[in-house]
Amino acid sequence: MADSGYFAKTIIGQILLIVCCIFYLIWWSISYRPDVEVNRAGGLNGILLLITAACGLLGTAFSLLGANGLPKNGHLKLSGFQIIIGGIIAYVLLLLITVYIFHRQVTTELLLITGWAMMELTVISSLNGAGRLSDPRFWILLAVIAVAFVISMVLYVLYYRMEAMKAFYAAMIPLITEAVSMGVGLLVILV
Repeated sequence: MADSGYFAKTIIGQILLIVCCIFYLIWWSISYRPDVEVNRAGGLNGILLLITAACGLLGTAFSLLGANGLPKNGHLKLSGFQIIIGGIIAYVLLLLITVYIFHRQVTTELLLITGWAMMELTVISSLNGAGRLSDPRFWILLAVIAVAFVISMVLYVLYYRMEAMKAFYAAMIPLITEAVSMGVGLLVILV
């Protein structure tokens, strides 16, 4: 198939993002344990953070370059324009809701959660439009992404309301659910 190179890039990107989540979990578990003072960017922690960032950036680049490079044979369920506009609107609304209704300070995680959902929507929509993901499988993956997104947002809001040790573990759950959802996506795409 002419699109096999782009398809392979998309798959590699998703694998790299799962690896990113794994290294992020390891880094978080060492660097943010309550009542433990560590240099979060030095030594082993710095290496783990560098691997996390590299896998995240490469995974994002491969996923998006691959997905956007796929020749589209059919109608896209969600266009890139719709995803970008929807993502911007969602981010602004979530920022306002979390700050003014839930009184939660804004952190990078809100951008990461929203950006991840936008990227995954781009991937599944492009694969569907290229004929690499059937309509029923598209809707299954859309539901999986939505569940991971909702779990992440609930824990984002609750994080500063929890005692330190519970918050420490709760912060790991979105990394797990997002990695699992991408793993499920790979299974659905490849099987």
